[in-house]
Amino acid sequence: MHKKVFINTLELGQEVETPLALYEKRLHQFTAKNGQPAHVLMLTVGDKTGKMAAVIWDNAEALNASLAVDQVHLFQGRVGEYRGQPQLVVNRVIPLALTQLELEDYVASTAFDRDVMWQRLVAIMQSIREPQLQALLKAIFDEPTRHQFTLAPGGREVHHAYVGGLLEHTLEVVAYAETMVSEQGGYLNRDLLLTGCILHDIGKLEEFDLHSLSFQMTDRGKLLGHLQMGAELVARAAATIADFPAALRLELEHMLLSHHGLPEWGAVQQPKTINAMALHLADLTSGRLGQFSRIISEHDAGGGNWSNWDKFLARSVFVPERVQRE
Repeated sequence: MHKKVFINTLELGQEVETPLALYEKRLHQFTAKNGQPAHVLMLTVGDKTGKMAAVIWDNAEALNASLAVDQVHLFQGRVGEYRGQPQLVVNRVIPLALTQLELEDYVASTAFDRDVMWQRLVAIMQSIREPQLQALLKAIFDEPTRHQFTLAPGGREVHHAYVGGLLEHTLEVVAYAETMVSEQGGYLNRDLLLTGCILHDIGKLEEFDLHSLSFQMTDRGKLLGHLQMGAELVARAAATIADFPAALRLELEHMLLSHHGLPEWGAVQQPKTINAMALHLADLTSGRLGQFSRIISEHDAGGGNWSNWDKFLARSVFVPERVQRE
């Protein structure tokens, strides 16, 4: 078995020979100094500790055809720098068999106990008093769905992008919603709001390939998205429950379709009920703080108080020394 060197330990100028997962690849054509067309293969590689860019200059076209995404390969090369970011300049790539790997080295997981988190979610579901909503949750969370829900990520890159991330994110969303009910809940329907919080990302069980090292999106995920698939799942489950109120089902579907808030953020509709707005704000708070937490956790203290530019937040983040020490 090849010795594993983790991404988060690599330093500029370091010679590397280590197994890494290949998450993305893109063949780029450019004009060489001799005026002839040439190719370079741009990669994203990594493991459970993070990701980094990689580049292959030699034999790029052939390797583009032979290198499989979402698999682990042995990469040999040197850590360089491109536009202020680390980049692995690859000299050689060797595919590896699964028997040569410790797969948990390539899939990041939540820091919390997933069984404990699941029991917390069960207690929240049991606190919902509306019989039809109780029946809906029981219909959706059969044993296969429960298993998938505890494994699924909250996203691929933006926030909670690890095994158990969806469960962790869902509990955060519920907690923020509970605070809203306590502080400004005069017109909020707690049972409906918490049901929406629990189910708001249920479509991610279909959106992501849960057997993928890098949580690749399924065809349905790319074509429909988790908001649409989640609303469809809720509609199917509600149709199996006798006398499920049409108005309750309609608002719950609206909550799932609108929880991203704005069309440019992926929402099918903007929130148009107070419960939908509360769900959106709770989801947004969990997601945004998750993004900041990810940036802080990945910040190199030697680089000063400012993080690298984050393409999702479209900004650098200030990380004071006291936070870095923590």
